[in-house]
Amino acid sequence: MKDRRKIGKIGEGMAINFLECQGYQLLEKNFRSGRGEIDIIAIKNGLLLFVEVKTHTGLSHGTPEDKVRWYQQRKIVDTAQRYLSNCYWEGQIRFDVIVVYINGSQGIRHFPGYFGQI
Repeated sequence: MKDRRKIGKIGEGMAINFLECQGYQLLEKNFRSGRGEIDIIAIKNGLLLFVEVKTHTGLSHGTPEDKVRWYQQRKIVDTAQRYLSNCYWEGQIRFDVIVVYINGSQGIRHFPGYFGQI
């Protein structure tokens, strides 16, 4: 389990770096509320971004983006609603998935607006 957590933390760091290079400002990392967690919350030009990060070392068990099932999406949306209940926000909101591959050659795939609505 420690290896999975370590791999996940590496991927989250790479995703944060990717978003910052795109001009996003990190607001929260690993935001927890109730029974859910959001890996990254960031902002850019009136867009509030809730991001699920999937980090994988290979594709032997399918593609990482396919691992964000409906029940995980629901938990992320519920957690985002809890986050928003503690702040005032009138701008756009988007739910993204960032997939980080760290097997040999590293790579990042960004899936803007992958799921959810509030």
